[in-house]
Amino acid sequence: MRLKKNKTYIIAEIGINHEGSFKKATKLIKEASISGADAVKFQIFKPETLASKKSQKTSEQKKRTKKKENLYLMWKRMEFTLPQWKKLRSLSNKLKLDFISSVFDRESFEIAKKINLSAYKVASSDLTDVKLLNDLKNQNKPIIISTGMGSANEIKNALSILKKNKIFLLHCVSLYPCPPDLINLKRMNSLSLMFKKEVGYSDHSIGINSALASISMGAKILEVHFTLNKNQKGADHELSSDPKDLRIISDYANKYYNLLGNGKIEPSITEKKMRKHFRKSIFAKKNILVNEILTETNIVCRRPQISIKSENYFKIINKKAKKKILANQPINRNDIK
Repeated sequence: MRLKKNKTYIIAEIGINHEGSFKKATKLIKEASISGADAVKFQIFKPETLASKKSQKTSEQKKRTKKKENLYLMWKRMEFTLPQWKKLRSLSNKLKLDFISSVFDRESFEIAKKINLSAYKVASSDLTDVKLLNDLKNQNKPIIISTGMGSANEIKNALSILKKNKIFLLHCVSLYPCPPDLINLKRMNSLSLMFKKEVGYSDHSIGINSALASISMGAKILEVHFTLNKNQKGADHELSSDPKDLRIISDYANKYYNLLGNGKIEPSITEKKMRKHFRKSIFAKKNILVNEILTETNIVCRRPQISIKSENYFKIINKKAKKKILANQPINRNDIK
């Protein structure tokens, strides 16, 4: 994984938004690259691991997926072969995108090893799968863990198994889509304080507001579901970002840390140069005669700063004019006694 010090790392979570189409998967990778992502992420699985042949869909899945297709058949349709995975990995390499995948079982783990992932992803559903975690612990690759549905003890137990690995924790809410009032981005801070790990956010909400907010809150990694068409029928399209959304998110991630600056109170040299244009100096409000006393009635502070600075206003009050000063002319040091 090629993380940068002062930039949120953006993962385009293609997941199953390819709908089982290899052609669409390649298109999604290309669009993720154009849209500025740092990585693409897929899901490698054995269908039997994710659903039995009689598994029921959630109410949300029923709304967004084919009514006649049960959960097992949906997962079965999303499978790719090892040669296809290798081609997708090769395309990502050519486009300089990291290639990440969730693994859910021993079989998908073995496939993942053969395609040389940039990092492994542990889905929220597998936070407590100690068998899978023990399979992963000997891998010399970063591991990203989503913490949706996870209690503090469950997260702690997972980290105890993966204590020798480079771990990133992602705050995640396992609701699809996640309502705005349950997004709870402050949980990122709590995870960071409690577990002393670099923390990010896996977004399941509709729209890009929570994604942008997570960047502003310092998310090290941001994972957003990615699709070509948010209106397409399917499990995750509605809660995904399209290329336009991802471009906005990526651009914001690139610019955000520059916006923060160095925090110094002293203005930059470039800004100081603007003082002569925007600061004020002292001018004659009307004609001032020789030996006339400078008062609030005959002097005024105006832009630009080309003579005595406005901050010296009270220092020259009651001074006498050394020579005649015409109305609207700046007052200089050699004009007063």
